[in-house]
Amino acid sequence: MTILSSSEDVDAYSSNQNILKSSQDTPFQYLYDFLENFKQGDDHILLSIILPMYNEEKTIKNVLESLPNHNFIEIIVVNDKSTDGSLKEIEKIKENLYLKIVTHKVNKGYGSAILTGIKHAQGDVIVTMDSDGQHDPRDLLTMVRPIFAKEADYTIGSRYLGTYFYQLPVSTRLGELFVEKLLQIFFGKRIMNNQNGFRAFNREILKIFNDVRYDGYAFCTEQILRASIEGYKIKECPIKLYDRKHGSSHVVLSKLAINIFSLFFRYLVKKIKLTVIKKDPYGKLKIYEKYLKKSPELKELRINRDLTNINSKFFVEQRIMITP
Repeated sequence: MTILSSSEDVDAYSSNQNILKSSQDTPFQYLYDFLENFKQGDDHILLSIILPMYNEEKTIKNVLESLPNHNFIEIIVVNDKSTDGSLKEIEKIKENLYLKIVTHKVNKGYGSAILTGIKHAQGDVIVTMDSDGQHDPRDLLTMVRPIFAKEADYTIGSRYLGTYFYQLPVSTRLGELFVEKLLQIFFGKRIMNNQNGFRAFNREILKIFNDVRYDGYAFCTEQILRASIEGYKIKECPIKLYDRKHGSSHVVLSKLAINIFSLFFRYLVKKIKLTVIKKDPYGKLKIYEKYLKKSPELKELRINRDLTNINSKFFVEQRIMITP
């Protein structure tokens, strides 16, 4: 076993050339065969799997042992200042498993753990999974295939398109349904399982992770909004989701709800345009538009297009328009 451990937020990357390829009977052979088509060299990392971890001593060992083990796949565990025996459990893992571990000095939250993992990721495609055992690694091919095939830039695992093996709390479904409708109405995206942490994305969209404002669990929704605004292709993929057998969720629903309301308001403002229609000195009507967030002053508005029909009466009209 090779483990890189650090008390710093930033850690150096080290490769292990002795990782053994799994045998032909592995449940990940289809994944390996698919990824082989994109390999460009022995040291080329195709897939980075990020696992944010906070007090998961009952599950982390089994989760890591269930992941694919191949020389073009890296596994990054971000220890968000766990106070239990999570790190000791990792030390028990069999020798041929390679890990990179980065430890936060203080507990920073789910989103910050993902961002730290991204900083250390070298793969062409980056995957995030939970460390509580609810996600099935055998769904990895379902998640990454659309990205490698250029069908999507960002995939989100969905229990509603797939299967879940537990009683879903009513509050969870209602909350996701509410976010789903807001996404659909204001951003034109329908994402049913919008809080799921099983996601994949290519390196080309990493700018959506810059200047993140929500480092807790609202981080998941923020990234959907940012990807939507930037015009990236988002796809929900069917996955299997299992019940959490140990511990409890770290999500505080009241805090999450407040943060989601806040971020929707913030990102809706970014989509608002101020539109002014006025007649120029030559009698031709012009439409001026500018994003309100960037420049609310009318003198800085730029001409986007002309009106073909000219009204004989001069007028100035101001209105607020939300772009689809």
